[in-house]
Amino acid sequence: MSAGRNAETDRVELLRELMEAHGNEVLRVVYGYVKDRHAAEDISQDVFVKVFDHLDSFRQESSYRTWIVRIAINRAKDYLRAAARRPISVEDLSSIAGDGSPERTLLRRHENDELWNAVMDLPEMYREAVWLFYGRGMSLEEVADATQVSVGSVKTRLYRARELLRRTWEGDGDHGRRA
Repeated sequence: MSAGRNAETDRVELLRELMEAHGNEVLRVVYGYVKDRHAAEDISQDVFVKVFDHLDSFRQESSYRTWIVRIAINRAKDYLRAAARRPISVEDLSSIAGDGSPERTLLRRHENDELWNAVMDLPEMYREAVWLFYGRGMSLEEVADATQVSVGSVKTRLYRARELLRRTWEGDGDHGRRA
């Protein structure tokens, strides 16, 4: 019986390590989808419950990080499907260093918010690729693993997203702002 107890202790310790290493990232990824801090916290907890439940079936075809981010994405999407759609507000996406006057910093922050608003208006597959690659700093391979598509598909989605953003940004002068 002590062998079974050791295995369970090892699983709990591994979960603790994974939560410490990836907990903040899971929260930020989930928040990127749901735009609600409390919901993101609840979903993040659910992600790690699922991780714990499936530790024994982890096949090590990807890193723990990629596997956990994939679970987080799927849980966030499940939440969005179940909840009524609500307007997306862009907050806490990224901050811009204040390397100038307060006016310049405010202007840069406003432009950054407008750009991320335009990103949030993209179709989901493009928005997801942009968010994970640029917003979370994941590699092409990690984005591909997390979204379960090929690296070529990720590259195509990023290219098309940039083209859509460029057209939106240059085309109507609205910079992708919502009505």
